[in-house]
Amino acid sequence: MQDTAMANFRTHLSVAAALSGSLATGFLEVGIAAPKDVWLYFAMGTLGGILPDIDANNSIPGRMLFSFFAIVLAFLTLFSRANVYSIVELSVLWIVTYVVVRYIIFQMFARLTIHRGIFHSILAAVFFGFLTTNVSYYVFSINALNAWICGLFVFIGYLIHLTLDEIYSVDLLGTKIKRSFGTALKIISTNMKTTSLLFLATVLAFYMTPNADRFVKTVLSFETYKIVKVKLLPKTGWFKM
Repeated sequence: MQDTAMANFRTHLSVAAALSGSLATGFLEVGIAAPKDVWLYFAMGTLGGILPDIDANNSIPGRMLFSFFAIVLAFLTLFSRANVYSIVELSVLWIVTYVVVRYIIFQMFARLTIHRGIFHSILAAVFFGFLTTNVSYYVFSINALNAWICGLFVFIGYLIHLTLDEIYSVDLLGTKIKRSFGTALKIISTNMKTTSLLFLATVLAFYMTPNADRFVKTVLSFETYKIVKVKLLPKTGWFKM
């Protein structure tokens, strides 16, 4: 019988969505997030929950993520040339960009990566957190605080995925540890070449991040956690009107 140790796509999606939604609601309750921000944080956490499987060849997450990236890059390319080319030229440019990213780059990426390799590591979670912060801030013009929170939610969602994979690596009923144990929730990959490249990319991504002062003072402040302590549980009984 094959050793199936990974949580499936539906499990990753459901757990990441549930926990991200709960955390985003908490941000709303303590006054960090506005109602419109809750949906954004929820989406970022859910995205982070499936992101590690981007290296699974022909997987649902891989195809979904590359399709999303292809559409975003195609539109960004189109907008950058909107006042230069004709409608037909812009249409061709959009299609070419999408095809190149979705099919050619995706296939190259699939051949060069190994599932549960470098992308199943805490270092990768940190990298994608910083990358999300930068994309949110520089590409989508989200303010620095919300950009950092988006990065935080992707990071948390990413860790949820890795933790689930490790939990599924332990057969609790059979009281044994499967062969895949330790391959998901690891700090770095054993492949030092790819680890070194990802480390450099992470440092570069961090260097490019926007000012984090407001994020630190808001999300990581002692006052915020005092509010959490006060509002965490009901004072006069559960679900009273």
